Amino acid sequence: MSIHINNFYSNILKRYVETRVILPEPMDNDGNVLPEFTKGNKKLPTIWLLHGLGGDSSIWLRRTSIEQLATQYQVAVVMPQTERGFYTNMFQGPNYWDFLTKELPDRMQFIFPLSTKKSDNYLIGNSMGGYGALRWALTFPEKFNAVAALSPVTNLAKFKTEQAKTMPDFDLAFNSDELSGSNIDIEYLLNHLEDSSSLNVLITTGSDDILRNMDQASKSQFSNVFKDNFTWRKDPGQHNWTLWNKQLPIVMKWLFNKGEQYAN
Repeated sequence: MSIHINNFYSNILKRYVETRVILPEPMDNDGNVLPEFTKGNKKLPTIWLLHGLGGDSSIWLRRTSIEQLATQYQVAVVMPQTERGFYTNMFQGPNYWDFLTKELPDRMQFIFPLSTKKSDNYLIGNSMGGYGALRWALTFPEKFNAVAALSPVTNLAKFKTEQAKTMPDFDLAFNSDELSGSNIDIEYLLNHLEDSSSLNVLITTGSDDILRNMDQASKSQFSNVFKDNFTWRKDPGQHNWTLWNKQLPIVMKWLFNKGEQYAN
């Protein structure tokens, strides 16, 4: 296992940005890294792992077992940092959406041995990152095998009203006139999705999650659009890292063992 802190200049954001990358290094019985992982000729399946509000590129490493799981499943993990920007081109701020969807993949796939195949690319995010992961997957379903959203924001208008204390800077990220009926709106993207047959979607929530009612309300629409490709899971817990760390191994099993059932 190797962990890389990569700083590169973003032409879109006009500044240096930090991204952490996990590369798996499976070993033989003698403790040596396998040759295919030392010669740079193996393209790795990749998880694009998005942090939540208040997080950064290190938060998944510090709060979960993602490093161990990346080695177990022999998958690379890319963890970008977009501050409190909700992975969007902010109404009053940087163009994080363009950075995330246009610049970041090209730069990471140039620097690291990451596969560009749809079948090898996955998205995971929690809370704000769950919104970003869903929006990215629903906008570009041709690029991803599957997306797992843990306690995601699925309705921006409701989030603005119900979680005003959590994000008093909401209006810096979004123009309130565009929260519904535009390409930043999850419901709009679901209604305009042309092909749902090749994308797998998992949404998880906690029994006492502050976003549980919001996610529960979106469940039927996801189920109607994705049918057998949609999995819903609810576990005991709140909107916090205790819940997400418990769910992450289940999410990883779901990503790489689609034939098994992980709904709850």
